[in-house]
Amino acid sequence: MLKYALVENAMAVDPNSCVAIVSSPERKNLDDVINFMIAEGTGLTRPQALAYFEKLTQTVLYFVGEGHSVITPLVRVRPTVSGIFTDKRDNFDSSRHQVNIRSTSGFRLRDLETHIKLEKVNVATQIPVPEIFTDALTGEDNFWATSGGLGVLKGQLLKFDPEDVQQGVFFVPVNNPAVEIRAGVYSGIKPSEVHFQVPTLESGEYSVIVKSIPKTGKGLKRGELETVVNVG
Repeated sequence: MLKYALVENAMAVDPNSCVAIVSSPERKNLDDVINFMIAEGTGLTRPQALAYFEKLTQTVLYFVGEGHSVITPLVRVRPTVSGIFTDKRDNFDSSRHQVNIRSTSGFRLRDLETHIKLEKVNVATQIPVPEIFTDALTGEDNFWATSGGLGVLKGQLLKFDPEDVQQGVFFVPVNNPAVEIRAGVYSGIKPSEVHFQVPTLESGEYSVIVKSIPKTGKGLKRGELETVVNVG
């Protein structure tokens, strides 16, 4: 069941228009996937399920590492190169160019888009709604973050007090959600847009979270970007 709520569309000309934000009940990790795979009746043991997952992962990494695209019913993965080359004689320079791994939905996931059930819910008032994170170095939206680089976050109700360390933009490692790394330098904070310096981050996947205390002063509110970003 996909739960969604409607909030005012601050980016539109029509003041009455709204956009939907997904209200995910929880985030599932590898343990949840493995536990579901070995549920009673499947005939799989945990070591078997982990071994199958690891072998599949290694196979995809090998093919992509060799420069191939990998197309499966679940996901499509391909390597790309970003950055500007001065002319056709120019070569890859890691200070100017970046190898990116792109992934999109395979037909099994795309088919789910037309069959998933939805439920409309009420959104809590004045919760920050981050919608687009742009990495200034690569120009990528909702995909990449450069450690120590500049980032722009767009959305709704994003304004917060940068002097309060409880509030701000936080990067949370997907594999260690107990850790929250706060961005400490901000060059512009508006309800619809925040400019800041990405904190120093290790390689991995991160959730991007905005925390703020609304004008009503009724507790700390938390909003999360729907997609994770990659730090390489």
